[in-house]
Amino acid sequence: MQENTIFIKQYHAGDALFPVNEKEIARYAGYYGANDTMEEGVNALMHLVMDEMRDALSFRVCYRRMDVVWENGRPVLQSDSGPNREEKWLSSSAMLAECLAGSSEVVLFAATAGLAIDRYIAKNQRISPTKALFAQAYGAERVESLCNGFCREMELQAAKSGLSCTARFSPGYGDLKLETQKDVFRMLDCSRQIGVTLNDSLLMTPSKSVTAIFGIGECVGGKRRNKCRDCGKTDCELRTVEEER
Repeated sequence: MQENTIFIKQYHAGDALFPVNEKEIARYAGYYGANDTMEEGVNALMHLVMDEMRDALSFRVCYRRMDVVWENGRPVLQSDSGPNREEKWLSSSAMLAECLAGSSEVVLFAATAGLAIDRYIAKNQRISPTKALFAQAYGAERVESLCNGFCREMELQAAKSGLSCTARFSPGYGDLKLETQKDVFRMLDCSRQIGVTLNDSLLMTPSKSVTAIFGIGECVGGKRRNKCRDCGKTDCELRTVEEER
């Protein structure tokens, strides 16, 4: 394993790995029913945004595959066996430890749908707020689909070696502090590798970007969390309807 290597993947926006989920776009935009319950004009506007943005997106992922050791039941990333080994920056999250249970390695990654969606949103915020809303929703769905597709690729790769992968886990979820983003950016060099930056408020640019970690092992026992049911933020506007019942 080349644990100190940062790998980069770039995908075409129309790649079959990333099928568009229109129901998710509608949900992100605040329409919690199926698409066919929308007013005809609203549905048409959503598809117009999708058509205008489809070929403008730039899907990129950078990642590292690293060993993980366990100390007192908590995972510690180990990116270098020498004196410059990285800090034990993940050991404080009990929920992450549960997710990564049984892992001998981890994949730390950052994914982005690119800057074009941000420019499109900014252009339309005044002239067409509804288009800007659907652009936000489309970008959110696209980067989520990118993460899902990348993780499926890694699962298939791991399976060839008789290994399995856990679910992914992101900074800011559960008890994994959002400040962990600083460690992720330090370890992945996201700005230089895929053009994603982090500001002092821990917000990423491009905005449709995600960082996450998942485990790999022979017998991973991590709990497959339901991201809405198990999240403590019950007032989230994007909480799925099914989980509110």
